[in-house]
Amino acid sequence: MKLHKGEWYGPVHVAFGYNSVNGEFWAIASNEPTSLQTFEEYGLRFEIEEAFLDDQSNGWNLQKSEIRDLCALSRLWFLLAVATLYVTAQGAEVVATGKRRWVDPHWFRGNSYFRIGWDWVKAALENGWTLIRHVCFTHSRDPEPAMASRQQHEQRTYRIEFKIHTYCYAAD
Repeated sequence: MKLHKGEWYGPVHVAFGYNSVNGEFWAIASNEPTSLQTFEEYGLRFEIEEAFLDDQSNGWNLQKSEIRDLCALSRLWFLLAVATLYVTAQGAEVVATGKRRWVDPHWFRGNSYFRIGWDWVKAALENGWTLIRHVCFTHSRDPEPAMASRQQHEQRTYRIEFKIHTYCYAAD
């Protein structure tokens, strides 16, 4: 099956889904057989978008650096990786100590730990607030996931439902 002008891919497995809660239509093309599990795995990829937002307009504005030198860009990415680790840990500490509302106006945790930590660091420099001195993540579980609203979160978590129909076609 040909997916676009320049390259041939095959065999290609295509899955179509319809989210009955928000009316979204999903189409997934994969080099692996697709199933209901494919939709779950694909949905997890959307969480990566939060990190892209943090790397771009939400935090570092990396695209504005216009650095073209590979060594300089590599050093910048290293520094930003360390800084991202620090502000994420700071954000997790702010949430853990119940001070999230000081920098995140959302009723529920609407901002990422990165954004909460970044806003805390900026406010701390102006207001003399305490900053963490050590970075420590004790587990990978998110105790308080970000959500725009509780209703929207519950719809996504508890009521999203996909139905799957499988069809096989031979391609020449």
